[in-house]
Amino acid sequence: MNTPNKQGRAPIYESSLKIAVAREYLTSNLGYGKLAQKYGLNGGSVVREFVKWYNKRYPQGHELQPQQTIESKRISDKQGYKALQEANLKIEALETLIEIAQKELGIDIVKKFGTKQSMK
Repeated sequence: MNTPNKQGRAPIYESSLKIAVAREYLTSNLGYGKLAQKYGLNGGSVVREFVKWYNKRYPQGHELQPQQTIESKRISDKQGYKALQEANLKIEALETLIEIAQKELGIDIVKKFGTKQSMK
């Protein structure tokens, strides 16, 4: 993750770690200190520097979008699944309604595909 510099300077962190920590800070409710503990960093100031670095490199936050998209897909998948269930239930109800109407009225309501109309 980090490699200490030969001259005793602060460790140099990989860009992927900086991006991950900054993204998590920007998308979660965790503070600098909690993220520093989570990732084993030397304090919240390191996380703050990661966020500054990230905001300089990605000012429009385009790196942030994939994680937000995943979360929004989860929500839309749940909503989509519920809508699909409701649509299937509606289709089943309409098919039952048509079937009952055909029996009671004694006529074909549904168009039969494949039959040709006579030419006059």
